[in-house]
This record gives sequence, C-alpha cells and structure tokens, in this order.
Amino acid sequence: MRIPTEQPKATEHIDLMIEMISELIKKGFAYENNKHVYFEVKKFDEYGQLSNKKLEELIAGSRIEISDNKKSSEDFVLWKPSSENEPSWESPWGKGRPGWHLECSAMSKKFLGNEFDIHGGGIDLIFPHHENEIAQSRCANDTKVFANYWLHNAFITMSNEKMAKSQGNILKIKDFRDKVSGQVLRLALISAHYKQPLDWNDKLLDDCQNTIDKWYNVYLPSSKALDDEIIQPLYDDINTPGYIANLHKLYDKANNGNDEDKKIFNTACNFIGLLQETKEEWLNFKKGKVDISETEIENKIDLRNKARADKNYKEADNIRDYLLDKGVLIEDKDGKTIWKFK
Repeated sequence: MRIPTEQPKATEHIDLMIEMISELIKKGFAYENNKHVYFEVKKFDEYGQLSNKKLEELIAGSRIEISDNKKSSEDFVLWKPSSENEPSWESPWGKGRPGWHLECSAMSKKFLGNEFDIHGGGIDLIFPHHENEIAQSRCANDTKVFANYWLHNAFITMSNEKMAKSQGNILKIKDFRDKVSGQVLRLALISAHYKQPLDWNDKLLDDCQNTIDKWYNVYLPSSKALDDEIIQPLYDDINTPGYIANLHKLYDKANNGNDEDKKIFNTACNFIGLLQETKEEWLNFKKGKVDISETEIENKIDLRNKARADKNYKEADNIRDYLLDKGVLIEDKDGKTIWKFK
C-alpha cells in the first residue's frame, strides 16, 4: 500500500482560508454581512463552465441556502458564525468556521499551487462544490485555470443503489484486506469505465479472482516497453474496460505462444498494477484465506471418491460443497481429482 505524500487536514489550515477570504473581499469578489462572508457569484462571469450550464439552470432543482444575509440566492458562504456546540476559530469577521468549498481551495493552493493538472471527484460534486472551488480559487489567485483536467466518477452501487451511510451499505477497502487480494479489488474497480456506475457484488469479485488466477498461468516477470497500440484505450479518457479487453487478447496469445508473448502480457498487466506479486505470493495469499489443512482436503477427496464409487452422489456433492465453502475448488480430470485454492 502506498502512502500519500501529503494528508492535509482542514483544521490545520484555517489561517490560509482566512487569508483567501480576505483576498477575495479586497478584490471585490466577496462581501461581509452580519458576521457572514459570501462569494458574489455574479462577479465571476465564467461560473458554470464546468457544468456547461447557465447559472439559472444550475440553480433550478438544486438545494440553495436561503438567507437574508445574501445579496443573491446563488451566493455561497465563505465564512459563517458557529453556534455554541460547533467548532470555531477567531477571524476578522468574528468567531466562526469556513465554508466547506473553501477548504479545498486553500489546501490545493498550498500543496499543488495556483494551477494544477488533475482534479477528481464524484459526479455529484460538479455543482455546487467544484463550480465554487473554481470560482473562489481563480478569483483569489488571478488565474485563467484552476485545474487542467477534471475526472468525475460515477457511483459504486450495491443492488443498483448508491453506497451511502444513510443506506447502511458502505463498504471499506480495509474490510476486504484479509479476505480479497488487492489485485482482485483493483481489477473489479476498473472493470467499468470511471464515468459509468459499477454494481458491487460477489459475482464481480469471483469473476475477477478467476481472471487473475488464469492470468498467473502465464506469469513471467518482465519490464518490456509496450506498443502504443496496447495502451491506446487508456489515452481515450482512461478507457479501462478497453484496456482489459486488450489484456484478454494478450493472454490468449501468451497462453499459446512463447516467452516473448508472456513477457509482453505480464508487462501490460504490470502497467495497471496487476501481476506485480510473484506467483508464489499470489498462491500464499489464497492459501492463507483457507481454514482447512491440506491433509483434511486430501481426506475429504478420498471420501468423495469412495462415495462416487458407491454411487452415493448426494454425499459426493455435499463434500464438494463443503470444500468449496472452505475456499477449495476440486475438478475431476482424466480419471483423477485435482484441487486448488479458490
């Protein structure tokens, strides 16, 4: 697991937020009224460019805070007073706290500069959060651009419902750490284009597990350069499903080809963070998830073979299901039963 270079906290950068608000007031883009400070949206002519909508369209159907302290309903808060039970900091406008849009602008300025390359977020943040970030940052910093590229991802769903605390269906990566390989999680998450919703379910994880299992059959470490033709889908708005389709083609070629084909396939997998563990590490992780010894597995297989010989097929199926529940797959091949960890 890679640790981010910086993990800033909003509470540690209140002074920078106050500086940015003061700059916006000084330049005429913000105003104070009754201990509140608001950004005056009409002062920023390019508001709405990210959404590609006019201001009237953005306001229609959205939840806009109504307040007598505003000049216009679309103006958004930069600073507001805190009640007794809320966190607060001293400021030129009284004791209070910053607006939530401002936190991102102040911290991105400190760690990424006035302009930076890529800004991500969910599609639900385009308006008002990201529109407001752009407005306050560009006006405070006197820039033509805030971020050069915006990547807005669709939602991960469960049973086609958005994951949300209110739904009680939130899943965290740490909950999977000892149960599912990080490679499986990675492949599952990129199996759909980032702009398309992804329905999270056990079948998705099983399919991705089986795919990586299969791919490890041609594992051969390599650091070859990749042709642009292989990577081309990623140039097209990070089309990960298209890239995965290329991986399947490369696997078929590697499975029927020589070491050179295997090296190309492994390098292509490495390019998106797959097959970076050795085959032994991959098998050890799977083995570590299983709470059954190899001796018991062999004993169960012997009992199953005896049941089949006695034509007790129900018992044979029960043993197969028992092993499957324990994470062991069995297969009858050429008159012999073989097994592997799921």
